[in-house]
Amino acid sequence: MGGAKVGIYQVLGDGYYWVTEPPMGEEDMYVYNLLMNAIYYTLPPTEEKEPIRILEERLRHAVEEMKIEIPPEQLEKIKYYVIRDVLGYGVFDVLIKDGKIEDISLAGSNKPVWVFHRDYSYLDWLTSNIAFNDEESLQSSIMLFAHKAKRHISTAFPISEGSLPERHRCALTFANEVTPFGSSLTIRKFRTDPLTLCHLVKFGSISPLMAAYWWMILENRGSTFIVGEMASGKTTLLNALASLLPPHWKIVTIEDTPELRLPHMGWKPLVARHTYSIAESKTEIRLYDLVKLSLRERAQFIIVGEIRGEEAYVFIQALATGHGGGCTFHGDSIESMVMRLTTPPINASPSFLPLISCVAISRMLRLPGKKPIRRVIELDEITGVKGPNEVASNKIFEWHVEDDKHYPLEPSAVVKSSQKLEKIAMMIGLTKRQMVNELARRTKFIEDLVSRNILEYGQVAEEIKKYYVSRK
Repeated sequence: MGGAKVGIYQVLGDGYYWVTEPPMGEEDMYVYNLLMNAIYYTLPPTEEKEPIRILEERLRHAVEEMKIEIPPEQLEKIKYYVIRDVLGYGVFDVLIKDGKIEDISLAGSNKPVWVFHRDYSYLDWLTSNIAFNDEESLQSSIMLFAHKAKRHISTAFPISEGSLPERHRCALTFANEVTPFGSSLTIRKFRTDPLTLCHLVKFGSISPLMAAYWWMILENRGSTFIVGEMASGKTTLLNALASLLPPHWKIVTIEDTPELRLPHMGWKPLVARHTYSIAESKTEIRLYDLVKLSLRERAQFIIVGEIRGEEAYVFIQALATGHGGGCTFHGDSIESMVMRLTTPPINASPSFLPLISCVAISRMLRLPGKKPIRRVIELDEITGVKGPNEVASNKIFEWHVEDDKHYPLEPSAVVKSSQKLEKIAMMIGLTKRQMVNELARRTKFIEDLVSRNILEYGQVAEEIKKYYVSRK
């Protein structure tokens, strides 16, 4: 990773993530400070697509102008730190660039940075050798993250969250205003290329038949809620399902921080805007405002990245007007979802909840002796209302831990149990047998993509587009 090396160790059951960067002596630090000062005062603002090349040229000019005699190996070492600190994230740069790290967490000064590594998830959090000995230097790093996320953070506004240029999500706190241990950060990292539906099928998170079921529901402007706890794969699943929507549709996504990525030409992302003073509160744009705006967009499908508050009421109203929709929701069961939807601050009427076509429960599971896995453990349809905070539901799919499979395995069993597919069949003029055949055809299509190892984002999007073209 540039001039740095990483070692991952296990000692007495605890995991460690050890970063080794090129050693800097007193002379190295002296030259580094000279060059950083020269670059700071002379480097012009640039929108160049190759900022590293521009910085390297400026560094070379600074060495020549200051007539510094420096061996090539020393210059390379100093260049590593200059690029790390000017264009990167300082001591966090190695962690940000490590594509296998999913989460980064720091609880305060004099505490080590923790990381969650995809390949060592069975060890839970790994303790790194990165730490801040004083609050001042930690605050500088926190402000760097806020700047890169185009957010403000200070003692007056000590909480900030946003999206970094690499689309990683960061949550920051400043000083000890709300965190007694001092400034803190949490970074949830996302892949450059999102996981696709074919990845999820190959990993066993969902089955090909489940994907085909969802495909029928969403293509016919149904809706889905993805319910799960933190880091259970909700957003990944929602993004993967969105790729199944017809390529000619207009799709509006609404998020607090931009995470979703769709291949559709008609994709219109909307992002909430937060303000940082009482005087500017009227200029704040909430998820609620954006969901209302989306109703005027004549979009076939509306996606809300995460529903938490009053925007849920408007979103459910949108489903009643014929829009398709999808969202993620924090919870651990369909019962907890209904309870949150029907109580303050959302207060949705239970009579509206059957407008939600299906609800998936996604979890990260830790099986004995195995790495943690993500599975959709059940997929239910809401079929009616049983009480003030209770709905009638019909379980369509269920994951069995014994053999790590989703049941049922046959399209005929799914069509037999699904009221939503029955309504879709009537709407588009299919018999029950034709619906079974259509579900089987789509299941076979997805299985074929996985068997041919067509997994990457661009590949899957192109194959789905071809599928729709072939039907015309």
